[in-house]
Amino acid sequence: MPVEWLLVWTLTGLRALGVVMMLPMPGGQPMPPMLRVACAVMLATLLAGVVTHTALPVLPGWPALAEAAVRETVLGLALGFVGRTVFAGAELAGRLIANELGLMAAPGFDVPTPAQEPLPAFVGGFAALLFFVMGGHEGVLAAFVRSFDLAPAGAARFSLLAGETLAISTASVIEFGVKMAAPFIALNFVVSLAFSILGRAVPRMNVFIVSYPVRTLVGLSVLAGAGGLFGRYLWRAMEMLPWRMLEIVGRN
Repeated sequence: MPVEWLLVWTLTGLRALGVVMMLPMPGGQPMPPMLRVACAVMLATLLAGVVTHTALPVLPGWPALAEAAVRETVLGLALGFVGRTVFAGAELAGRLIANELGLMAAPGFDVPTPAQEPLPAFVGGFAALLFFVMGGHEGVLAAFVRSFDLAPAGAARFSLLAGETLAISTASVIEFGVKMAAPFIALNFVVSLAFSILGRAVPRMNVFIVSYPVRTLVGLSVLAGAGGLFGRYLWRAMEMLPWRMLEIVGRN
């Protein structure tokens, strides 16, 4: 086995491992570490022959090799983080919707699980399903392969816009979540305003008890027809995902 191919295989696997480590699992179940390593090894084996044709720099010793390994892992984590923001935005939207409908008392910070947060887990699962249906995984894999043309194995680097791209991607989580949950936030405001006026007109009415089932019923009715809204926002975000990943290393 040529030493050059083994070196390329190792560095490619480290970059792939960084990407795989950031990928979410539908249903809130963490991906087993061995499965993550297996996915990284599979990608490295498939791509090592292609990546070998890139300009591989000369690594004079173990310190340089260790530095290259760290660079590859960090770059892979950055690429995976950009991809993770789309799913994080969908999960945030699910938590905001559940909070507005009164279906969740205390939102969490981890990946939502169906047992504890059914609605956020459903929205996150829908985003993951749409990701594969529209071929988003193919775009992400293509961007991952393209990253080796812009930053060869062993010479991982970040573009001048990498920091800005990471900041924009992080901010887009909140923007994306609020956009998807905007109809439900407006609905909650209208229902609360209507019952506050009704409470002033009928002082003996317990507005809180009456408004709670109305808010939940109307919110679930809107949620039943919100699939098109969710799909439109998710589709646009996933179409732009490969380009945002390439902006980390420098898009041509």
